[in-house]
Amino acid sequence: MKVGSFVPEQTGSVLYAMAGDDCSLHHDLSRLTPKQQVDHQENQVLTCALQVALTGLGKPNDYVALSDPFVEPEWNNMLHQYAASFRAMGLATVPGCNWQYHPMNGYYESVAIELPAVDLLNLYMISGSNVPLHANAEALRISQNVNSKLHFAENAPLAGIPVPRTQIFLKREIANGAADDFYAAHPGGVMVKLLGLAGSRNVFPSTSVADCLEQIAEYGGGIEVLLQEKLDTQSWQEMTVDLTITPDTVEISNVRKILFAGGKWVGNYIAPDLVVSDAHAEVLIAVGNYARAQGHVADEGVNCGVDYFINGDEVIVTEINARWTGGLFPTEFLRRLRVSQPAVAFFDMIPCAHRDAFMAFQTKHLFPSPESSFGYLPMGFTPFAMEIDGVECFIVWQVVTGDFGAFVQSRDVSLPEASFPTATLILKESLS
Repeated sequence: MKVGSFVPEQTGSVLYAMAGDDCSLHHDLSRLTPKQQVDHQENQVLTCALQVALTGLGKPNDYVALSDPFVEPEWNNMLHQYAASFRAMGLATVPGCNWQYHPMNGYYESVAIELPAVDLLNLYMISGSNVPLHANAEALRISQNVNSKLHFAENAPLAGIPVPRTQIFLKREIANGAADDFYAAHPGGVMVKLLGLAGSRNVFPSTSVADCLEQIAEYGGGIEVLLQEKLDTQSWQEMTVDLTITPDTVEISNVRKILFAGGKWVGNYIAPDLVVSDAHAEVLIAVGNYARAQGHVADEGVNCGVDYFINGDEVIVTEINARWTGGLFPTEFLRRLRVSQPAVAFFDMIPCAHRDAFMAFQTKHLFPSPESSFGYLPMGFTPFAMEIDGVECFIVWQVVTGDFGAFVQSRDVSLPEASFPTATLILKESLS
């Protein structure tokens, strides 16, 4: 079978095996710093929500490799309720008999033992942790290069791709004053970027050299640190697209606006009125050609996410992700369900004590929900009880179509306090 990070539109049978791969792309998992260990574990937890979504996006002849916490009765019952919701919305879905369960640690080794007879093995990305499946040193090297923020910042300008003003230093050089002039030239702040991890865990703003050094204090002096001009969001709008790359074509498969709440990425705004202009498309297609030239390509099509900023016809590309992206999942759900309304895709939290009330709310407002001005489209959840501000919660991942304000109002009426706190922030900070 072929192994890779293929786009979802495959007609053959597929085994989806996706776990927390980002950190192992550039790091030895046995030698992580304490913060990296925590971030990697959180990434593994979030990936469980992606696994649930894959049971809805897959076909009846596909398979999904799930993490074994889903075996526990309370989470397994919920998993089956999600599957029923996917079918009720009109999705084909992967049947329960084709769900596999594997330990979170040693996930890929376990998957390798139980490979079904399928045409494609679809990974989130080619990484170090899933070597037992791809066993391809050249594919790993390509993935490391094309997914590297440092590699892109250094090589994209040579391909005519506009990027923010950037310099790369060793940490010890920053401590010795080498970055002082860069900070002085960017009084509005600097973005600090490191290799590895996901979900903005290795990207953060910095106002000074001292602030930068404090945030990377646990790393050794030899670590490479990318410092990049921070763009003014009053003038620049942050966007993202997914590209489908084949040997002969590069196509823009979707476009969405990035949503922030509390200073952190929380999801995406997706709507028919979000379009890619010809001027923007020219740059984005060039990014796809760059990724293909690096070796990121397959006959079946591979996905490549592009994060970029726009200001009129101007485009500045900040990074690329040669893999599946978090935003690819909701856009694929919306495409298959032929949704034409604006939609918000986001992660949020539900207190474990309110799980039954949450599931009832989900069923009542399940897309297309003809009696409501919004539709609730479930995608996934994490099978873990985590204490957050003294309350045991689990994470849910969803798309709300239509009137997002009406969704928040219905939540206030139907659900106990502390449910969907991020939705409130999205409404106030991103959709106002």
